Amino acid sequence: MSAYEKVVQSAAEKLMEDEQLRSNLTDDEANILVNWAIEWLEGRVTKARDEAAARQMALAEAARLRVVMQKINGLLAEDKTPTVALALKTLGLGPATATSTSLDRKALVRSLTAQLTRAWGKQ
Repeated sequence: MSAYEKVVQSAAEKLMEDEQLRSNLTDDEANILVNWAIEWLEGRVTKARDEAAARQMALAEAARLRVVMQKINGLLAEDKTPTVALALKTLGLGPATATSTSLDRKALVRSLTAQLTRAWGKQ
Protein backbone atom coordinates (compact mmCIF):
# COMPACT_ATOMS: atom_id res chain seq x y z
CA MET A 1 0.00 0.00 0.00
CA SER A 2 1.46 3.31 -1.13
CA ALA A 3 1.85 6.32 1.12
CA TYR A 4 0.08 8.26 -1.61
CA GLU A 5 -2.65 5.73 -2.38
CA LYS A 6 -5.42 8.35 -2.31
CA VAL A 7 -3.55 10.50 -4.81
CA VAL A 8 -3.15 7.53 -7.17
CA GLN A 9 -6.76 6.47 -6.64
CA SER A 10 -8.06 9.93 -7.50
CA ALA A 11 -6.01 10.13 -10.71
CA ALA A 12 -6.96 6.56 -11.66
CA GLU A 13 -10.67 7.23 -11.14
CA LYS A 14 -10.52 10.20 -13.50
CA LEU A 15 -8.91 8.02 -16.16
CA MET A 16 -11.45 5.24 -15.67
CA GLU A 17 -14.37 7.66 -15.93
CA ASP A 18 -13.22 9.03 -19.29
CA GLU A 19 -15.15 7.14 -21.95
CA GLN A 20 -12.89 8.54 -24.69
CA LEU A 21 -10.07 6.39 -23.36
CA ARG A 22 -11.87 3.08 -23.81
CA SER A 23 -15.00 3.51 -25.95
CA ASN A 24 -13.61 1.36 -28.79
CA LEU A 25 -12.23 -1.35 -26.54
CA THR A 26 -13.79 -4.53 -25.26
CA ASP A 27 -13.96 -4.93 -21.49
CA ASP A 28 -10.88 -7.17 -21.53
CA GLU A 29 -8.89 -4.71 -23.64
CA ALA A 30 -9.97 -1.79 -21.48
CA ASN A 31 -8.99 -3.69 -18.32
CA ILE A 32 -5.51 -4.33 -19.71
CA LEU A 33 -5.09 -0.66 -20.57
CA VAL A 34 -6.53 0.72 -17.34
CA ASN A 35 -4.61 -1.71 -15.13
CA TRP A 36 -1.40 -0.76 -16.90
CA ALA A 37 -2.17 2.93 -16.40
CA ILE A 38 -2.84 2.43 -12.68
CA GLU A 39 0.38 0.44 -12.25
CA TRP A 40 2.30 3.16 -14.05
CA LEU A 41 0.77 5.84 -11.83
CA GLU A 42 1.55 3.88 -8.67
CA GLY A 43 5.13 3.29 -9.74
CA ARG A 44 5.74 6.97 -10.43
CA VAL A 45 3.81 8.58 -7.59
CA THR A 46 5.35 6.40 -4.87
CA LYS A 47 8.69 8.07 -5.66
CA ALA A 48 7.41 11.52 -4.67
CA ARG A 49 9.10 13.27 -1.77
CA ASP A 50 5.84 14.55 -0.25
CA GLU A 51 2.09 14.65 -0.88
CA ALA A 52 2.19 17.91 -2.85
CA ALA A 53 4.82 16.46 -5.16
CA ALA A 54 2.77 13.25 -5.42
CA ARG A 55 -0.30 15.21 -6.54
CA GLN A 56 1.73 17.15 -9.09
CA MET A 57 3.34 13.97 -10.38
CA ALA A 58 -0.04 12.21 -10.59
CA LEU A 59 -1.48 15.08 -12.64
CA ALA A 60 1.46 15.07 -15.04
CA GLU A 61 1.48 11.30 -15.45
CA ALA A 62 -2.31 11.13 -15.86
CA ALA A 63 -2.08 13.70 -18.66
CA ARG A 64 0.64 11.64 -20.33
CA LEU A 65 -1.38 8.45 -19.93
CA ARG A 66 -4.53 10.10 -21.26
CA VAL A 67 -2.80 10.96 -24.54
CA VAL A 68 -1.57 7.44 -25.24
CA MET A 69 -4.77 5.81 -24.01
CA GLN A 70 -6.76 7.98 -26.45
CA LYS A 71 -4.41 6.99 -29.25
CA ILE A 72 -4.71 3.29 -28.46
CA ASN A 73 -8.49 3.62 -28.25
CA GLY A 74 -8.48 5.38 -31.63
CA LEU A 75 -6.28 2.73 -33.20
CA LEU A 76 -8.85 0.10 -32.29
CA ALA A 77 -11.90 2.00 -33.54
CA GLU A 78 -14.51 0.21 -35.61
CA ASP A 79 -13.05 -3.24 -34.97
CA LYS A 80 -9.83 -2.32 -36.72
CA THR A 81 -6.61 -3.97 -35.65
CA PRO A 82 -3.56 -2.10 -36.93
CA THR A 83 -0.21 -3.72 -37.47
CA VAL A 84 2.30 -3.40 -34.68
CA ALA A 85 4.37 -1.06 -36.87
CA LEU A 86 1.50 1.36 -37.43
CA ALA A 87 0.55 1.29 -33.76
CA LEU A 88 4.14 1.99 -32.68
CA LYS A 89 4.43 4.86 -35.14
CA THR A 90 1.14 6.33 -33.94
CA LEU A 91 2.41 6.26 -30.35
CA GLY A 92 5.76 7.73 -31.35
CA LEU A 93 7.62 4.57 -30.40
CA GLY A 94 9.16 3.54 -33.66
CA PRO A 95 9.30 3.78 -37.40
CA ALA A 96 6.51 2.36 -39.52
CA THR A 97 8.98 -0.20 -40.84
CA ALA A 98 9.53 -1.80 -37.43
CA THR A 99 7.37 -4.81 -38.18
CA SER A 100 4.27 -5.49 -40.17
CA THR A 101 3.15 -8.17 -37.75
CA SER A 102 -0.50 -8.25 -36.83
CA LEU A 103 -1.60 -9.30 -33.37
CA ASP A 104 -5.04 -9.90 -31.98
CA ARG A 105 -6.40 -6.82 -30.23
CA LYS A 106 -5.68 -7.91 -26.64
CA ALA A 107 -2.15 -8.95 -27.56
CA LEU A 108 -1.64 -5.63 -29.31
CA VAL A 109 -2.77 -3.67 -26.24
CA ARG A 110 -0.44 -5.77 -24.05
CA SER A 111 2.44 -5.26 -26.47
CA LEU A 112 1.92 -1.51 -26.71
CA THR A 113 1.69 -1.01 -22.96
CA ALA A 114 4.83 -3.08 -22.42
CA GLN A 115 6.69 -1.04 -25.02
CA LEU A 116 5.44 2.23 -23.51
CA THR A 117 6.66 1.09 -20.10
CA ARG A 118 10.11 0.32 -21.52
CA ALA A 119 10.31 3.59 -23.49
CA TRP A 120 9.08 5.77 -20.63
CA GLY A 121 11.26 3.97 -18.11
CA LYS A 122 14.33 5.12 -20.05
CA GLN A 123 13.34 8.77 -19.76
